[in-house]
Amino acid sequence: MDNTTLEKMAVTAFEKLATSRTALFGATEGAIEARAELETAKYQALVGGVIDGKNAEIREAQLRTHLEANYAKLDTAERTERAGRHQYDQASIEVDTVKTLLRIAELK
Repeated sequence: MDNTTLEKMAVTAFEKLATSRTALFGATEGAIEARAELETAKYQALVGGVIDGKNAEIREAQLRTHLEANYAKLDTAERTERAGRHQYDQASIEVDTVKTLLRIAELK
């Protein structure tokens, strides 16, 4: 493999790593925000008297029904975060591969 090809591979791999890291950060922030919104909505529902179950299981079921949209938003945000983590891991593997190829090329 020639140096020009290795250089292009390295540049591309590091660009993907940076891009995927930025996307992962955004996805993580989105999940944190969705979790916080859900907790706030739970608190407001409990304090506001919307939830009136006699035990924890009934209250949790009422919260899930009443805050279905919030739970769905959190689920979506967590899935996006996991996908971002996967993309970042893939980009990290690509960077490691390029680093290994560069080391091999140096030994020749």
